[in-house]
Amino acid sequence: MMSTIRVRIFYPADPVGIVPGGIDTFIRGIVKWAPEDIEFSLVGMTTDPVARPVGRWTRCSVGRREFDFFPAVWVANAGDRSYVPLSLRYTAAVALAPQAVYQDFDIVELHRIEPGLLFGESRPKNAFFHTDYSVIHRATKTDFRWKYLPRIYDLMERKIVRGLSSAWCVSKQFTAVLETRYPASSTMIRYIPTWVDTEVFSPLRDDLRAEQRRRLATTLNIDAAASWIIFVGRLDITKNPELLLSAFGRLVSRGRHIVLLFIGDGVLRAGLEKRVVKEGLSAHVRFLGLRGPAEIATILASADVFALSSTYEGMPMAVLEALGAGLPVATTDVGEVRKVVCPKVNGAISTDQSVEGFSMCLEDVLDNLNHYGGAPAIQAIQPFRPAEVLEPVYQNYRKLSSSFRKQKR
Repeated sequence: MMSTIRVRIFYPADPVGIVPGGIDTFIRGIVKWAPEDIEFSLVGMTTDPVARPVGRWTRCSVGRREFDFFPAVWVANAGDRSYVPLSLRYTAAVALAPQAVYQDFDIVELHRIEPGLLFGESRPKNAFFHTDYSVIHRATKTDFRWKYLPRIYDLMERKIVRGLSSAWCVSKQFTAVLETRYPASSTMIRYIPTWVDTEVFSPLRDDLRAEQRRRLATTLNIDAAASWIIFVGRLDITKNPELLLSAFGRLVSRGRHIVLLFIGDGVLRAGLEKRVVKEGLSAHVRFLGLRGPAEIATILASADVFALSSTYEGMPMAVLEALGAGLPVATTDVGEVRKVVCPKVNGAISTDQSVEGFSMCLEDVLDNLNHYGGAPAIQAIQPFRPAEVLEPVYQNYRKLSSSFRKQKR
């Protein structure tokens, strides 16, 4: 009989709430696609303290899989950033959590390193690195608060990496960086691509798409005949939505019949909304706020172009999801987007982050919607199906659990 492998994830996520960000999507996927011999529990945050109360275990589900969920903190608006970073508030709350939070599991899993400070025990620790935090040392636009204390972050990262049993990076470039930075740990650092859940993100039939587009146009008071450009993500410095809005405004001034839809929330939203009014774009721009994955998938499949204007990324899940829905992509040249976005095939890539450069990128896609969208977009994400991508992760859990149980004998 196969023994159950118990993995406890420590990250401020609410996997059944409406939370922006690829890490939350990543965690949902790991749980959803896991084989039956792997059991998950999550110590996270809650966006609904009535349904998922702080300080209490709750049984939740994602897809076909159930898991135990313990919210350590409450976040009223998952798109906001507070003066005290959520990662530190969360780590402090977990440190004060009941002893039960630290019992009855085999593997510690981290998606940010800060909670790793709480574990000095012999249980194996597995970590995912979603972001190259060396950006805190660069003159790059970033909203990471560690940019004010980079040396402290470096010391914390060094301590935690040395105590890991395994580590994964969603960027090949950052995998190489970590291997160089920690040569003694290089054999346990591996690359893993992100993926797209094609059960959720797929094209609509033409008749369903037309009907859904008519409904959305009526609801949002926009023109169904216009070309719809869509952004999905946090409205913060990293995602650089100001660049997108500036490039969009330039195209409107040139007479383009276009609409811009922002899905997401964040610290820049209020300023963006003021700019839209000031620049006379109110008839062309809509802020849709936070939406759940199924609703995002439907809106994506109803739109025409996906826009990514980030200053840096790994492999952005939002791009994979848009391609899965059949949308061509206009993007800045960041992270690993070139693995899936092929200029003149399923999108366009701006090689600089200027307004003129990104507006030309958008124009290229808008001029070639019938050529870039549909099959060329969908074909690009075929290697990024979750079951295949995540199988090495599940095998690693089995290996770590087996080693841990042998040590306990």
